[in-house]
Amino acid sequence: MPPSLPLRPGTRARSVARWVSIVGHPFAVVPLLVAAVEARRGPAAAARGAALVALLFVLPLALLTALQVRRGAWSTVDASHPRERPVAFLVAGLGLAALLVALARTGPAGPLAGGTGVALALVAGSAAVTPWLKLSLHMATAALATVVLLARGAPLGWALAAGIPVLAWSRVALGRHRWVEVAAGTLAGAGAGVAMVRLP
Repeated sequence: MPPSLPLRPGTRARSVARWVSIVGHPFAVVPLLVAAVEARRGPAAAARGAALVALLFVLPLALLTALQVRRGAWSTVDASHPRERPVAFLVAGLGLAALLVALARTGPAGPLAGGTGVALALVAGSAAVTPWLKLSLHMATAALATVVLLARGAPLGWALAAGIPVLAWSRVALGRHRWVEVAAGTLAGAGAGVAMVRLP
């Protein structure tokens, strides 16, 4: 079933939806979450954690996205069609695995290592259900970050919580997802966030 009633190109509402999706993109949310969580260990730890995630997770996916869109293999930068997603999940999984290895080699396991393991499970689960349901990874990431930050008492968590309905609207308005996919992504991300919070 195609996504529900995407907005026509060139409209102001579509432009707003596009910017909301850019601001709420996992490439932006994930390093921000890592920096916020690691900040309790000091500014150096926050910067190091965000840099590691950007280098090993965000950068490979960004390069893949640019390559796939340029060669016409993906219809959008979001890998909107289910058949476009396996390679994105593979690169994301390899990036997270590389991050786990890097963290294991640089010191004792901390919140970032445990969170990376949960994120890897979320990616694997999303990949497994893709033939039947294309979870919104924007929503999953935003919900995960919201749960973790609220549990840690970070004010940023409230800002993310307030933005979740707007982000959900943007994903449907752009024609990237159906409402059921947005809801499923939100629930999956919230569940992963609860799992992260409960880690020792």
